[in-house]
Amino acid sequence: MEQMRTTVRMPAELLKAIEVVRDLEEFPTLSDFIRRAVEKYVKEKRREKVTGECKKLAEGQDAGALAEVDITDYARRMAQAERGEL
Repeated sequence: MEQMRTTVRMPAELLKAIEVVRDLEEFPTLSDFIRRAVEKYVKEKRREKVTGECKKLAEGQDAGALAEVDITDYARRMAQAERGEL
């Protein structure tokens, strides 16, 4: 995976709060912590978007059709959507 270096500015209070909650064994550097936090945020936003799209598509649909859904295929497509592959 290609990595790029960037600089992020943030308030000193936020940096202090991060140091209080950061587990040094799991996140040895501030960079590791922020990277994981951003990855988690992006995944949550994708999930929210997919959920919203699913709700929008389901409006006015017959709920009985859901009983006929291939759950395995649905779960696979949701995982792909989370990874940004759809």
